[in-house]
Amino acid sequence: GLGDVYKRQYQRRVRGEQSTMLRIRQLGDPILRARANAVAESRFGTPELQSVCDQLVEAMRHANGAGIAAPQVGISDRIFVVHGTGSNPRYPYKPAIPLTVFINPEIQVVDSTQFDLIEGCLSVPGFRGQVRRHLAVRVTARHPDGSAFEVHASGHAAGTMQHENDHLNGVLFPDIAAPGPFGPDALMTWAAFDEHYAPVFLPVAMALRDAHPEPWRLVETERCTKRPKLVKQGEVICAELTWTGSKFERDICIAVDDQGRIGSVGPRQEGAVITRALSGKALVPGLVNSHSHAFQRGLRGRGEVYPKGEGESSFWTWRQEMYKLVERLDADKFFDMTRQCFVEMRMSGITTVGEFHYFHHDSEVSYRFDELVVKAAREAGIRIVLLNAFYEFGGFNATPLNPSQQRFKTNNFDEFWSQMDKLAGLIDSSRGEALGVVAHSMRAVDLPTIQKLHQEATARGMVFHMHLEEQPKEVEDCKASLGMTPMAALMKSIVVDSKFTAVHCTHSSAEDLKRFIGSGGNVCICPLTEGNLADGIFEHMQLCQGQVCLGTDCNARIDMLEEMRLLEYGQRSVSYTHLTLPTKRIV
Repeated sequence: GLGDVYKRQYQRRVRGEQSTMLRIRQLGDPILRARANAVAESRFGTPELQSVCDQLVEAMRHANGAGIAAPQVGISDRIFVVHGTGSNPRYPYKPAIPLTVFINPEIQVVDSTQFDLIEGCLSVPGFRGQVRRHLAVRVTARHPDGSAFEVHASGHAAGTMQHENDHLNGVLFPDIAAPGPFGPDALMTWAAFDEHYAPVFLPVAMALRDAHPEPWRLVETERCTKRPKLVKQGEVICAELTWTGSKFERDICIAVDDQGRIGSVGPRQEGAVITRALSGKALVPGLVNSHSHAFQRGLRGRGEVYPKGEGESSFWTWRQEMYKLVERLDADKFFDMTRQCFVEMRMSGITTVGEFHYFHHDSEVSYRFDELVVKAAREAGIRIVLLNAFYEFGGFNATPLNPSQQRFKTNNFDEFWSQMDKLAGLIDSSRGEALGVVAHSMRAVDLPTIQKLHQEATARGMVFHMHLEEQPKEVEDCKASLGMTPMAALMKSIVVDSKFTAVHCTHSSAEDLKRFIGSGGNVCICPLTEGNLADGIFEHMQLCQGQVCLGTDCNARIDMLEEMRLLEYGQRSVSYTHLTLPTKRIV
């Protein structure tokens, strides 16, 4: 992602390396007419190839492009990059698509139906042209590290892929432009487009966008299913710095036993044979992601486009976009999305995830998605605590579920525990897997059921998680229904202990939270999601006594260090002081 590009750019600046913005070549430059060369196998996984890709991203971003190919910056490699923000001023009709680098791409048309559009190009400045593109394509390619993947694209996303792939074959859009349905000219200036063509073209372009609500699907054909082993049996690893529990230390060796597990961590002994020296790197323990909804990764770029005509956008309008995603996901798409999310967690240093799972049902098979979540975690190589959710109502006072929420529904207490028993047979503790209990929220589960769920979870020694007081409306609705806040109602109804985790508590009162923490309860904060959804800032860190865990929640961005940073900055904003979270108080 862009965040990784920026990190590498910063690291190069720290090392004193100069970063020069690559010049975009324009129509008339011979390199734009040459067929680009395939990237050699020896270059994959090298800093040189990664630097080329980063510079391409930087040039595209600087020019506000929707994509860029290596020949456009004078590099004859078969590489292109695409990125749709969903709000590019050059192309406001193009959908959000994730930043993706394609190396040695091969494109295949999967729907030969053609559609008309008016394209532009960074290498043909000042002009646009009417072209025709195929409606859907499949592109296979490789990442900079050499792993393979494929993308299924339709609508405008398919058009972008075809445009960028043309660059690798020496083709520019004026070569295929022709008079079309939007006007008599094949080519026009941007000014002429704005004045004469945009009024006709833009409504058609927006309709095409709406006709393809899911224009992009990424399938990791190699990274997920052929996960490389990160360590070998018998290895002795020594990084420049290693976190030992309270500080980073030098000359620390990590020995891997014959089972592929960490056997020991300690100071380097004289004469020790180091099998892998990691110069310029620091090692930290695997990070724990305490709260995730993996399928919501599919909302990236979509949750920022809110339903029209519904007043002020908020968490509740974002939730409508989430329901649209739920309606689109079948078992295959759900699995691919979940697996990809877990892979991204692994790549960011997360080795254990608490998956707060409430999206249970396929359109035809009940609880089919429960097993798919576990399968996705195994293929991604991440330890999972499956926090399986009870979800019964659409709001307080037993409000019926809406149609989209039916795929979350738990019919009754006995059915829930019958499914939990089946999952218990699937969970493999030797992999570090575990099972936990969830009451989705007080608006989705009534108090008597919460009491019964918690009692049974306690009897089975299972952890118990629950969304609590994320939004002011939730608090006010609860007070109207029960005469007290959700936290107060919870504390009155059950005996909270160290196995209970309340997620968010953004709008919990200091008095309620003090009682909760005093009883041993844990608080999970998700700063990036709470910021993204305009939930608010958790203001009571001083009451938590170090009992804080972090989660990526909606997975709009997966970066636990960013979660920590935003947590600290949020506390600075409400306390007007620096260093509000000393290291010894972070769990």
